[in-house]
Amino acid sequence: MKEFTIYLAGAMEGLSDEEINGWRRTLNKMFKHTYSNMKVNCINPNDYYNFKEVGYDSQREIMDYDLYKVRHSDMVIVDFSHCFSKGTLVEQAIAFENNIPVIGLNENHNKLHPWQIELSNKIFDDKLKLVSYVTNFYLN
Repeated sequence: MKEFTIYLAGAMEGLSDEEINGWRRTLNKMFKHTYSNMKVNCINPNDYYNFKEVGYDSQREIMDYDLYKVRHSDMVIVDFSHCFSKGTLVEQAIAFENNIPVIGLNENHNKLHPWQIELSNKIFDDKLKLVSYVTNFYLN
């Protein structure tokens, strides 16, 4: 079975564990329980580098790792709950430049910068609709 890798991009700095990882855990579970022709591998960058366990020497190390994961993903899903994350915008732009589909999640209906919108292939306000769309158009 072919594997489809999704990088989960979103704000981290100054947020609680639930704000950082809650949506990521939920999407990961939803994709695991979705019927598709491919195995879905969700990449949560917090599984490798996070603010609780400092296991890195520099921010450059984190940036290089995260952008490597973006470049080697089949898709990037961006959570716009905290839409002013500079790192997330860089990840979105790198995905766009590498022709990697970018799907947005904007459940809070935050006002987005026009470039955040233009760098996205599609933006949803509901996780179930997002997962259904990705499953129907990318996984089957």
